[in-house]
Amino acid sequence: MALSRRQLDATGCEIPDCGHDHSVIFLHAACHPNAGTRASYNKLTGTLTIACRRCEKLVAEVKVADQ
Repeated sequence: MALSRRQLDATGCEIPDCGHDHSVIFLHAACHPNAGTRASYNKLTGTLTIACRRCEKLVAEVKVADQ
């Protein structure tokens, strides 16, 4: 299921009781964190897909807002 802006805005990091800024979040693969990611945009569905560059496991699918 694609993530909405509301869902992303509510996201923090997975470190319990962390104290750093969550105004920017980074989407990276938990399976291979140093491998990088691949991003693609599907014009038919209006979704941005981010996947692990090594194994292609889905990291996130994001709904792109209408203009």
